[in-house]
Amino acid sequence: MTISRTHIRRGSLITAVLALLCSAFLALPASAEPAPFDDCPADTLCLYSGPGGTGERRDFTTGQNQEGYDATWDDKTLSAKNNTNQWACLYVDAGYGGLMQTVKPGRSDEYQTSDTRFVNTLSGHKTVPTRALCFTGYERCPDNRVCTFEEPAGRGPMTTHLPATDAAKLRYGNSYGTEAAPKSVFNRTKKHVCFYPQPTFSGTWTNPADGKVYGAYVVLRGDSTTVPAPFAGTFRSHELVNGTAECQ
Repeated sequence: MTISRTHIRRGSLITAVLALLCSAFLALPASAEPAPFDDCPADTLCLYSGPGGTGERRDFTTGQNQEGYDATWDDKTLSAKNNTNQWACLYVDAGYGGLMQTVKPGRSDEYQTSDTRFVNTLSGHKTVPTRALCFTGYERCPDNRVCTFEEPAGRGPMTTHLPATDAAKLRYGNSYGTEAAPKSVFNRTKKHVCFYPQPTFSGTWTNPADGKVYGAYVVLRGDSTTVPAPFAGTFRSHELVNGTAECQ
């Protein structure tokens, strides 16, 4: 009887150990799904064609700014991961124009449900040290050029003016073609620039607020500005001068 009892105790012990092992195996965690945006490399702005970091991915390093995407990516971004140490600025229109979204360093963002204005509409981006620089685009203007922009604050499509000498007056002038009249200007030359409402370096403006008449809108050398009413969107020509008294 003693032997029989001993066998029963050993059998119970073996059964308990097997049960413990089975429960341990059953408790093992399943393979964890990768967290959203985990595939975005360091020092990279990652744009995705799907929500939550899914779909096709496009990578851009810091400073690899895009005024406009190619046809295969334009209006395709639905989520983004800013894995850089700068702010990411994403724009609806090319030329850093139109509506804008900003993404803090190290953060992600979604563009598929919260605001339909940004669903499949993003067309360009840049990375900048501070969020304030998302709201301007003047840095695109080359040295020793007059640059005009279709939107305020240097945003939107930019026209770079290469001045040509006026043979009669020996001044540097540009008469605009069919491009949209500018709403902001950067004068990166060493001369002052005088803007006019006519393509013949002439014309006047009347300010409806006070009735005053203006013959030229002046942007000093090195200055950038958003053009106010009644001048905004009306420039058709300009000339570079040494002193503002030389304006027509």
